Amino acid sequence: MTIRKVAVIGVGAMGNPMARRIHAAGYELTVCDASDKALAPFAELGIATTRRAADCAGCDVVIILVATPDQARQVALGDGGLRTGLSGTPPLLVVMGTVAPASMHELQRELEPVGIRVVDAPVSGGVVKARDGTLAIMMGGRADDLDTLQPLMASMGTSLFRCGALGAGQATKIVNNVMGIASIMVAAEAYRVGLDNGLRLEDAVPVFEASSGRNFFTHGARDASDAYAAWAPTQADFNSLQAIIRKDLDLALAIGGDTASLPVMRALRAMLDGVGDETFENWRTVARAGTPAS
Repeated sequence: MTIRKVAVIGVGAMGNPMARRIHAAGYELTVCDASDKALAPFAELGIATTRRAADCAGCDVVIILVATPDQARQVALGDGGLRTGLSGTPPLLVVMGTVAPASMHELQRELEPVGIRVVDAPVSGGVVKARDGTLAIMMGGRADDLDTLQPLMASMGTSLFRCGALGAGQATKIVNNVMGIASIMVAAEAYRVGLDNGLRLEDAVPVFEASSGRNFFTHGARDASDAYAAWAPTQADFNSLQAIIRKDLDLALAIGGDTASLPVMRALRAMLDGVGDETFENWRTVARAGTPAS
């Protein structure tokens, strides 16, 4: 199958830049979201917009980028959902939000009778890499479907990984998220300690990159400042991201709960319930450290 028409359902903080990368790569794009505000920038560019997932069913590929498993299920199977709009060749459905592997298998069981095949392809890299088209994408599904999707995924990411059968991409992403969450929450405080002691990130970050402090903020001197600036421009944005972080850690605990006690992960999850103004200010401090002096 040659992919020409692509729909992106959910054009929020991550979906917006990812959809823009797809459009820039020359695909015929439709975007779907419940928010008129989210749709407006695409309408201004002459891109097809809709509030109904059913209107996307005529595309070759439909990408779901919503926040929760319940939202993904509603988009695919609910009233006005993708399944209700089918009339011709069924699309290939790609779930790029983070959900449990079991949710992927449930979607496939529900959609297989109507001819929709499902692939999971969650992403890592945050808003900054979504804008740059340099995301890491972790794919799980049939090999022929992944072959078909390779050029489309390359419009959004530069590190494309085939993780195994359906659900394997989600499992890989969930484990990756645990390590990323720990880094995100600790790094802001560690960097704040450095800044309060007169360090400059452009001097300190190369040391971290060459040492045991290496993390995904240490490739470039501005990585941390750019990331925290994108994640927390306002308290509301910060709170929204914290809700997603808690959800992601809950997913990890859910899929690991039958095999291990996971005391450190459970302690991290308990700590996240107490995150508030002080952490937000730490993030903003690191964000401001990347602003050139006037």
